[in-house]
Amino acid sequence: ALHEDGEFAAIHLRGVHSFHDLDPVSKLGFSAFQNRFFKNFEGMYYSRREGILTTELWNEIERTMSDFLAYDGVRQWWETRKHWHTEAFVRVVDGIIARDDKPTAYSTYDLKRVVGSKDR
Repeated sequence: ALHEDGEFAAIHLRGVHSFHDLDPVSKLGFSAFQNRFFKNFEGMYYSRREGILTTELWNEIERTMSDFLAYDGVRQWWETRKHWHTEAFVRVVDGIIARDDKPTAYSTYDLKRVVGSKDR
């Protein structure tokens, strides 16, 4: 799990900034994590469409998605895997990306201290 594995946490922090800069093994781990994450988001989207999930809860999920999708690396990853998702969900994610939100979720993290991180 991300919170239990320091090495993977470092890969994740580097990956959110640039998926393209990750080595192939790190890309695989980052991609597998993002895929699980976004498949969960997609399931929640359909729960909302079916009236199972309340508007308040969907808004919380959408804010979380927006935080992650503000980062270049997550957007880069999305371009490589969005074809694995339904067209309706792709429109939701692409709409969030189109807002071009400023990335702030990790703005207080000192990425220069992440082992293997390139200067940012």
